[in-house]
Amino acid sequence: MLDRPTANINFSTDVLKANLQRLEREWETYQSTRDRDGIYGYLTAVFELVTVWAHEGTAVDYARWALWLRGHRSAVVSPEPFAAVIFCTADRKKVDYRTRSKWSRVLRYAAKFKDLDEPLRDFIKRKGGVNRCAAQYARRLGGEAEVETCARYEAVDPKRKWQTGLARLLLEKRQLAINSF
Repeated sequence: MLDRPTANINFSTDVLKANLQRLEREWETYQSTRDRDGIYGYLTAVFELVTVWAHEGTAVDYARWALWLRGHRSAVVSPEPFAAVIFCTADRKKVDYRTRSKWSRVLRYAAKFKDLDEPLRDFIKRKGGVNRCAAQYARRLGGEAEVETCARYEAVDPKRKWQTGLARLLLEKRQLAINSF
């Protein structure tokens, strides 16, 4: 992402907990406002944290660590970092798996196409809003990425049986196509 060398800074459990608590405060701030654009503050905080991790090459490891710290000790080997951080910091009664998946797609789309100097809010609005960005991610970067994310979260959110069943079918179909070559 950036053309600078990565600084090797030890990332302790306390630092990760502090980052997650900061994001929880951002979530609470968003929930306390009636502002239509309030979600952008929370999404920006999530985006900035995960993109720093991605630049260091540790996003998946820290996402798994965050899930573990929050008591989600599942068999998720390679969690999608944006979805994992949202899962750990937003109220699960208000953010269901569909919303979490949509926000994660938006943030992945921004990570891929947003200029470094453009604020996340402006990028999302320029691209047509949250729903349009999520749709563009699915269209431009493929729907199989989301299917894999659904399969990863099966152990975390067991209510998604019908979606994870679909994910398994698509993954099996893809595996058959790979094996046939």
